Amino acid sequence: MSSLSDAIAVLCGGAAGAVCRFTLNDGIMAAVGPGFPYGILCINIAGGLAMGLLQGFIARRGTPFAALYSLLGTGFLGGFTTFSTFSMDTFTLYAAGRPYAAAVNVLSNALLCIAAAGIGYILTGARVARTRERSTSRPSALR
Repeated sequence: MSSLSDAIAVLCGGAAGAVCRFTLNDGIMAAVGPGFPYGILCINIAGGLAMGLLQGFIARRGTPFAALYSLLGTGFLGGFTTFSTFSMDTFTLYAAGRPYAAAVNVLSNALLCIAAAGIGYILTGARVARTRERSTSRPSALR
């Protein structure tokens, strides 16, 4: 896949992911009400699970799948999950005098999203490579 094709895949996936995040966050927050950023927490957990599934699928396949990763991994999931919104939500909780809620938000996102990514990866049946190689944004199957 060419650089232009990769860029177009990321662009399309990112646009779709951002719209899904916006819509889902609105729906969740309308259902549970304000006070804690449950929408972004749920989205980040779902995104972690989806990224684990995607990376596990690619690893299990054993060959690079750059087009799929550009569209879904970098694009859709990059637009769907958002660290910047999480960061602002955490800062807002802290600035509003709710440091414990801010800490719960940080710990919940970190622990639950990492766990969801691991669960997604494991659900694909892929084996985790036990190497000392440096991590990058692309799975080892794409390097």
